[in-house]
Amino acid sequence: MPRRPIDTSELIVGRPMRFNAYDARGNLLLCSGQVIVSEALRDMLLQHGLFYGSEEECRGPLPLESQEPPPSPLARVLGARRSLHALLSNPARENFSATLANIATQVRAACEANPDVALASALLCIKGPYSSRHAVNVAIVCQITGIALELDADELASTVCAALTMNIGMSALHDALAMHKGPISHAQRAAVRAHCERGATRLRELGIDDAIWLDAVRDHHERGDGSGYPAGKHGAEVGRPARLLAMADVYCARIVGRDHRSPLPPKQALRWLFLNENAVLDEQLARVFIKTLGIYPPGTGVRLRNGSAGIVVQRGIAGHQPVVASLTTPEGLRLVSPIRRSGDVESFGIVEVADLWNLNLDVNMEALWGADATD
Repeated sequence: MPRRPIDTSELIVGRPMRFNAYDARGNLLLCSGQVIVSEALRDMLLQHGLFYGSEEECRGPLPLESQEPPPSPLARVLGARRSLHALLSNPARENFSATLANIATQVRAACEANPDVALASALLCIKGPYSSRHAVNVAIVCQITGIALELDADELASTVCAALTMNIGMSALHDALAMHKGPISHAQRAAVRAHCERGATRLRELGIDDAIWLDAVRDHHERGDGSGYPAGKHGAEVGRPARLLAMADVYCARIVGRDHRSPLPPKQALRWLFLNENAVLDEQLARVFIKTLGIYPPGTGVRLRNGSAGIVVQRGIAGHQPVVASLTTPEGLRLVSPIRRSGDVESFGIVEVADLWNLNLDVNMEALWGADATD
């Protein structure tokens, strides 16, 4: 197979590779599409890199001036939040179906590119209107868990769209209640109870006729034991998309604090979900849900066995052994740069969840995940 050295003009920090880069022995150095994140990586590729491929691939690069790096997974998540807030603020003003489909595409692309960054954004990016932020968080969890459940593409797409619009029947009230302290009024409670049916009706008015989407929005507060609303459905009367949406909704609501309630650590939220909600939601689904997210999802602050504080950056094969980045020394001194630790090494095992905010440890997502977490 033909090969040629990499030219300096083909490597620009912050831009993606056009081809796979290999060393002289044929070992892959960097995949096509991956971004060159540092000068050190660029220098290494210049020194050791070669392109292998067809004659056409080896003729030379396209003009780099026309190439723009794609948005990072984090940028896609934050963009989806902004776009959804604008859409839900005045849904009739936009081409609702097409705009919502684009937002769902951004969520799916973020999850496909780096699901750990997408999950971590729920815990670490807590600014902005609550209703759109919560909806995108739930859509991310549905997308990632739906893949684990092997939902077919159409069912999964409909479920993600339902997650983004589940509270369209009370978007403004949802933001108000997130900042509300004390008991809610009778009128507010009635509006909450009515939002599922109102949301499904509003979506039909906006031209949505997808039955899976509409049913999931209408039924996401139904519970298998009949205790939910609006219709008090039982068991299989509640479809799988609605059950997944309900579980993601409950989980995401508990891991993010509001003015009247402190957030639960993800491990506690998952434990609470399994022990208290699985019987009325779906026990089998709860098991897949917890296994997929891991008991220490990305973005969780932790204390390691060696005494250092860190943050989960990647789910592991074993849910209790994720990859963690140490943020401090065992003595508590802040590290200049995070150091990745493997959870299967005894001294770097997790002993407890840690509140990084109370430890005054600001989290720089780009320092933890590189170009995937630029915003």
